[in-house]
Amino acid sequence: MVGYSLKWWGFNPDNPWMIFMPIPLIVFGIGGLFTLMMSMTADVCDLDELNNGMPRKEGTFGAIYWWMVKLGQGLALVLGGLVLKLVGFDQNIGVQAAETLTRLRRADILVPATTAGLAIWVMWGYDLSEEKAKKIKDELVSRRGEL
Repeated sequence: MVGYSLKWWGFNPDNPWMIFMPIPLIVFGIGGLFTLMMSMTADVCDLDELNNGMPRKEGTFGAIYWWMVKLGQGLALVLGGLVLKLVGFDQNIGVQAAETLTRLRRADILVPATTAGLAIWVMWGYDLSEEKAKKIKDELVSRRGEL
């Protein structure tokens, strides 16, 4: 969210080197998201096995995860056109009005920052800590009689 906010100052034609200020934060955030989500999916699969037994459902959980990613991409494509319409973007003119560009910059910052905040709020109650995940894994190992 900080990276998206820094785009307001970072995307400055007077100082093109400022673009390197927000990009690392955005990239690390997105990369961290995909890394954490796959790890969290594995922990949820272990919890599901602990609660419901075998067979494990990694395929189901993985399919749901990637379906949601694809749904999000599809929504982003559809809503991208709506955002362009709402900010007053006109593809038929060569130079956009200054107000249109300002609205476009605001949308480019507010939409991803807001959805990132929404994602944080949704996941706030996720209570599988590293300690709980280890206890679940130990219980599963003992149930199976593994070393």
